Amino acid sequence: MPVADYRLTDPAVMADPYPFYAALHEENARAVEVPGVGYWVGRMNDVRSCARNTTVFSNSYFGDAGPLPTGVNADPLQPDVQALFDSGPPVVNALWTTDPPVHSQHRKLVNVAFTRRWVEERSAGIRAIADELLDALAGAAQFDAIADYAVQIPLLVIADALGVPRADREQFKHWSDDILAGNLDVLDHERRLQVARSWVDATRYFVDIIESRRRNPQDDLISRLATAEVDGERLENAEILPIVSTLLLAGNETTTNLIGNSIVRLLEEPALERRLRDRPADIEPFLEEVLRHDAPVQCLYRVTRARFRLGDVEIPEGAQVMLGWGCAGRDPEFFDDPARFDMDRYNLKEHVGFGYGPHLCVGLGLARAEARIAFEALFARLPGVKRADEQPLAYLPTFATRGVRALRLQGVSATGQPPL
Repeated sequence: MPVADYRLTDPAVMADPYPFYAALHEENARAVEVPGVGYWVGRMNDVRSCARNTTVFSNSYFGDAGPLPTGVNADPLQPDVQALFDSGPPVVNALWTTDPPVHSQHRKLVNVAFTRRWVEERSAGIRAIADELLDALAGAAQFDAIADYAVQIPLLVIADALGVPRADREQFKHWSDDILAGNLDVLDHERRLQVARSWVDATRYFVDIIESRRRNPQDDLISRLATAEVDGERLENAEILPIVSTLLLAGNETTTNLIGNSIVRLLEEPALERRLRDRPADIEPFLEEVLRHDAPVQCLYRVTRARFRLGDVEIPEGAQVMLGWGCAGRDPEFFDDPARFDMDRYNLKEHVGFGYGPHLCVGLGLARAEARIAFEALFARLPGVKRADEQPLAYLPTFATRGVRALRLQGVSATGQPPL
């Protein structure tokens, strides 16, 4: 089917976008208009070039109103939705929704935390979290590898890093899912209302913690932000709130989908599981190939600050552009036989599964560590990665991220008992 005949918002295409990507690459379509959303860019060279060109392809795609998660459709906000957003604390563009040099200043603040040493120091804690989760599941005939495991690891890790109570993690997940949808998806009126409620509840919650940390700093990321200075001035709450929101989102959805998509791959190719069990060092290249082959985040957005031509397509100023990380990972000019899963590729790490350019994911080292440790712990306790039901896998109803809703597996062994 010609690439122009695909509709990215079609549920069937969202469930399996790879035929669309294949058509795009076969036709060398450098930009594809998505009605009601914007322009899709999916060739690797173009994705990288646009990601670097922050002058034309700006990350401030929410405009001067700040990063309110209103959905990516251009429909005006309904009065009741606007009133909900207005009732929450004010926010301004920060970190994710800024461009250099402001982005560079905010990035320095969070880079201090997400160093290789910082990640290594948390490895033992991540393993303890994985073991605790598996202990709680021991003895059950089956479990949901997404809700019970893949969701919980990054939620607990980022809760600890931010310095917020673990007991609130299910609330964080609810807020995170809604806010992420508001940043990445097309929303109808009812969904906008849900997202606005979550945004207001989350920002009010974090305002209280930020102000508490200013009075009594602790060893956590919110304290670092609450006490940090840029050009000799403290950050305002309106700047800190979007940064905390970004860390919550980035420290959650990407890793969950990476773990889930990786388990799906093992179910589809059992020989890979045997290889990883025999050679644990291969878990890392395995995860890199998942990031290319079935990227947890399929695209992120930019807005054009000037007209720009890509191939035969003239993208107007003020247009929304989707940089297709997952589509670029299937570019045959970069990856031989891109539909084939091959963890022995010579250019394994040339994917853009964590983005590219100035906005490369700040938590990529943490995400890699979480996923690697999740599989090390899982292999130590799971006799084999086997489905507990025969229900068709249902993917999240979005073209921006990719992950399964649920994945029921046969149970884990009890503490201290080796896999069968």
